[in-house]
Amino acid sequence: MYSFFGIPTTLELKKSDYKSILQDELSPYKIDKKEATILITDDWLSFDSEIISNNPSQHYYYKNSIHIKDKLTELAFVFDAENKLITIFFKLNYASSFTRRSIRKCLNMQFTNRIENIGQIFHENVLIPMTFFFEHLTPIHASGYSLNAKTVLLGGTGGTGKTTLEMEMCLQQHASFVTDDIAIVDNEGFVYPNYNNPKIYAYNLIGKPKLKKIIFKGKSIFNKLHWTLHKTVFGVSKARRKINPFVLYENVINDKEMLHTYHVLSKNNIANIKKQKIEIKQAIQMSNSVIATEYNYFFNHLKWHEFNAVANANMPIISIKILEKRWEINLAKVLQNTENTVVTIPFNIPHIDFKKQAIALLLNTIS
Repeated sequence: MYSFFGIPTTLELKKSDYKSILQDELSPYKIDKKEATILITDDWLSFDSEIISNNPSQHYYYKNSIHIKDKLTELAFVFDAENKLITIFFKLNYASSFTRRSIRKCLNMQFTNRIENIGQIFHENVLIPMTFFFEHLTPIHASGYSLNAKTVLLGGTGGTGKTTLEMEMCLQQHASFVTDDIAIVDNEGFVYPNYNNPKIYAYNLIGKPKLKKIIFKGKSIFNKLHWTLHKTVFGVSKARRKINPFVLYENVINDKEMLHTYHVLSKNNIANIKKQKIEIKQAIQMSNSVIATEYNYFFNHLKWHEFNAVANANMPIISIKILEKRWEINLAKVLQNTENTVVTIPFNIPHIDFKKQAIALLLNTIS
């Protein structure tokens, strides 16, 4: 039994190829047995929903299910008569040939194939989308930490420095890790820990030999060679590794915590890093815009689900309009009790200067 973002869940795995890897990465979510809200399974034999229509070709419409397909996974979210999520069927798409998996591993910036990367894929394609169907939960594209009993989220698009600052706060300031990629908040203002393994890029290791030693401890010579080649040929933003947050950080939160501050990072044509307060409406608009982009493939399927439902004179299980409105309402409740700012960052600021100035700003915020 697991608790994913406060949702008691039973997980039933049949595929031995990735079972042990996934169970290991999900172990921090384990809880004592209690009545589960939903079941997540990779056993599709019990999936018996009837296909009603097929528009477009990559989307199947069922009255009681939402079917999502992308290059990594295939999912079916199954609902009861009251449109409450009860079961998630998932399938990992991976090459059956060991040779093909090995080639993909060598080409991948993380030096992992899809089986080895099941933890990240499961978090991003199954667990985060699962929260879309619970009215009290809202996703924010953010890294996060907790320091001096104050939990801080660093939001924004990719490449703005969220992970860099999270790492600096946790490693240098002894903050507790909360999340590296997606934060889940509830409508009471609590942030849930997301134990998806942090992604460490080559630029995060510049000038940090001790951290590099931790990242590559026990790794093969091929792993290290792959890192060097990718970093040299493609650049420091194209070589990365994942690591368990409990291995990387001294402190990791083990339960939900009240959100104190929400900083949205933004790269601008300015001379120096600066911070300014923003209205709740602005923070909500920026947050939801990023999530819609991050989960564009998922939103496309929701649009197709709505199209097919209307075409068959049915009510859709959920629509994007309803989902976005729900997130707006939830975030309005959450952010009315937090400090909300936008942190603007110069386009070409040297990495070391960015860390120094931004950390000083963050420490000043929570002092």
